[in-house]
Amino acid sequence: MVYVNDKPILLVCDNCVYVKILPELEAIMTNTERAIPYGGTKEHYVLDMDCGEKVRAVIAVLERITPIPKSKAKKAK
Repeated sequence: MVYVNDKPILLVCDNCVYVKILPELEAIMTNTERAIPYGGTKEHYVLDMDCGEKVRAVIAVLERITPIPKSKAKKAK
């Protein structure tokens, strides 16, 4: 997982960068390949890291809309 300002933004798996499919990204990710990062997950966009302008746009949107994850309570032993 790649974090930006403590927010999980990009998923990296098998040398590929995945982005969650969200309505806020539809305009940016038009005609973008989709794939399943690993078994048991939903389909994601595949982000081409060579397209710097698109990468910056996706990160800007996701950083704005993604909440900082809440800390998980530790289980008592």
